[in-house]
Amino acid sequence: MRLNKAQTTVIVLLNVVIAALLCTIFLVPILSANASGGGTNDDPDKPVITDPTTPTHSKLRDAADGKVAEIARETRLMGSGDESVVATFYADGVTYIFGNATVGDLDFDGYGGFLCRIGERGNILGFEYYDGTITACARAGAGYAVAVGSGSGADAEYSLYVTTGDDAEKAATLDGVGCGIFAADGTKTAVVTQPTATSLKLTEYSVAAGGEWNVGRSTRIDSGYTLKFFDCYDFSGAYVISARAHSLPRYDSLVLYSFTPGGDAAAHYYGGWSGNITRPYAVMPSDFGYFALCDKNGIATVISVDYAFESFHSLSLGFTFDDAKLAYSRGKYYATFDCADGAVTYELDKDLGRRKLSELDGLSADRVAAVADGSVAVGAAGAVVSLGTQKYTELKIVSLSGGKAVTVPVDNAVVYGMHKSPDGGYNIVLSASGGDGLSKPTGGCDVYIVKVNL
Repeated sequence: MRLNKAQTTVIVLLNVVIAALLCTIFLVPILSANASGGGTNDDPDKPVITDPTTPTHSKLRDAADGKVAEIARETRLMGSGDESVVATFYADGVTYIFGNATVGDLDFDGYGGFLCRIGERGNILGFEYYDGTITACARAGAGYAVAVGSGSGADAEYSLYVTTGDDAEKAATLDGVGCGIFAADGTKTAVVTQPTATSLKLTEYSVAAGGEWNVGRSTRIDSGYTLKFFDCYDFSGAYVISARAHSLPRYDSLVLYSFTPGGDAAAHYYGGWSGNITRPYAVMPSDFGYFALCDKNGIATVISVDYAFESFHSLSLGFTFDDAKLAYSRGKYYATFDCADGAVTYELDKDLGRRKLSELDGLSADRVAAVADGSVAVGAAGAVVSLGTQKYTELKIVSLSGGKAVTVPVDNAVVYGMHKSPDGGYNIVLSASGGDGLSKPTGGCDVYIVKVNL
């Protein structure tokens, strides 16, 4: 068959299109690879790399060098959200950090509670995670007891876990949010929970030979006021719970509940209505009874109560404040008040005698730790950039015996633990939102373990 001119033209054009498609299929990948620098034939023995991989995040890592001369090394627990600390413990050369993460990435496998173990030189030894938010923890036997809450409303679940640092097992179901955990009588563990906003409950647990936790005696306290738990004190089978009882704006007081588990609690109130409104901020037992730092009708006040609840003393300090903390070290009691123009600290005695510590002016002391050569106070200091929330701009460590002090630029520092490092200086666990003295947080607030030389 003889083709006419039009048919010949169509066939030629189809051949050109097919040739162009073949060139695109076979030549473009080679040209693209050469243009991007990924895979050439200059060295036939060299592997061709076309897909660079993202580096894997290493959780078990060594400490980094500090950013400033005062910090010898730094370890940062990082996630893209806020991380907070519930409690820290130090045993056999290992620092145990219990806390909560708001985002599950980088160091954290999920939202909620975690345990991180840190070696003496800041190296991360391991992580453990909890299905819920940690609300309280304490040493228990050879390990740690941890209160965890998950869900909300009718779906809320509260559990007690036991961990040795390598594995966590559920030991009991709790009646309400876990507020505090305490070793009792050396053979029991007492757990304080808050079933409702106006109630508290103490339950004793004992551990059987096989490791099973058995529920023992319990006492529930119901109040007509909203309760904020402070602490629990064991007196050989009897307990005292300290709390704030309030019904704002008309009523506020310190309350001490004394009881034997299984029996009713006796309530001892200090404060009350109208001109006697007394808000407690910190409570601590002493050699003679209980100390409480309070706001009484707007004025800083120290309250002292004896163990029999028969003797009560109140001392007005004559100034206003935003927050207060109590600490104890080497037989001395330290009361710190955060004020609008900086923090002030007093050394107290049992008769409410006080001595202002000028060397701690401006230091909001989170910890006062006893060390071989005296006591060391550590906390936030510097300019207050937001009144009421006390957002300080420095981390400060002060030796109460030697007069030495170290200041590091750190924003919003809160110190949760400190001990003397075997290679000199102090290992400190804190949370912070930044500052020139630390590496930049991944999220709003990260947890740091730093060694500070003093």
